[in-house]
Amino acid sequence: MTKIDLESFLQVVKEFLKALGQEKTYNIRENWYSFFGILWGIPIPIVTIGIDLYSSNLAPTFDNIMRIILSHPFHIFFFLHPVFFGIVFGAMGTVRHNKEEKIKEFEKHLIDKNTELRRANKELQDLDRVKTNFLSMVSHELRTPLTTIQGYVTFLGSEKPGALNPAQKECLKISEETADHLNRLIEELLALSKIEKGEFKVNLTGVDMGEVVGKALGALRLFAVEHDVSLENMLPEDIPLLRADAERIFQVVTNLFENAVKFNRRGGKVSITAKIDSDSKKATFCVSDTGIGIANDKLKKIFDKFYQVDSSENRKYGGCGLGLAIAKSILELHNGRIWAESKVGSGSKFFFELPVYKNLIPASRPY
Repeated sequence: MTKIDLESFLQVVKEFLKALGQEKTYNIRENWYSFFGILWGIPIPIVTIGIDLYSSNLAPTFDNIMRIILSHPFHIFFFLHPVFFGIVFGAMGTVRHNKEEKIKEFEKHLIDKNTELRRANKELQDLDRVKTNFLSMVSHELRTPLTTIQGYVTFLGSEKPGALNPAQKECLKISEETADHLNRLIEELLALSKIEKGEFKVNLTGVDMGEVVGKALGALRLFAVEHDVSLENMLPEDIPLLRADAERIFQVVTNLFENAVKFNRRGGKVSITAKIDSDSKKATFCVSDTGIGIANDKLKKIFDKFYQVDSSENRKYGGCGLGLAIAKSILELHNGRIWAESKVGSGSKFFFELPVYKNLIPASRPY
């Protein structure tokens, strides 16, 4: 049994009653529904008069018809049927006309909005292009003086110009660390501009992930010690070669380790594990930490460009929010992917997936 939607029914009744008060309902020339309704109603008085004439054995003459009407006045009601049907059908035509007008108005509004949206998208694309070119230009311009600064810091640190006292050495150490940090930011900006221009390429070969991870851990060992965080390499010995660009994947692994250390607690731990899926021929790596964790509402945004979990002016952690976005782009160029799981206060797990190159186990590992 069909259930009647009372709200929809009342809406139809409301539109019909509104149409009864509109001039278009009664305009036969413009509203063909009204004309059709009159034609639909004309047979009713003809049939009723004909039945009455036939039952009275009267010929269908004008006098007999008038006699029938005068003797049975209810026939006047039947004569009103063409008018009644004309009004009802006319109102239906008006309702349809009103709906068509609303549809046309909506379509016009939609076209205008689409045109406006296309124009806005074009402006955004132009702005994005300007931003990309600006980032590329600024990054290149910053790199030259930074290289000079790093060169002089290294030269002074060698003490060839003269011996340094402990305070001067500490100042140089801070300067060197700051310059290195700035260099990493510039590298990220350059990588982003290349990605957005489609100039970021990968050279896919057979890569020993044990070697890549060992190199990344070695590069961040001092950084981890400074933050009182331990690094653990828990990769299995039988990982096959992966189809990857060693330099780019080193960049991904380093970024994940650095974030895991930076957002960890003192005395915390960062580890990396891996699983091989023999069916899909893919390796899934997991970099886990015991840090502060990430809220669910922010977890989906962490791979967006320039997004930072803590974007306040007094935020504790540095960076410009590009590392994970670049890592995501790099892995997509490898036909891989990256995702994360986290719980506030219980640490985070970052997973990334890479295709297997050959089912071969590296002969030796350098770590």
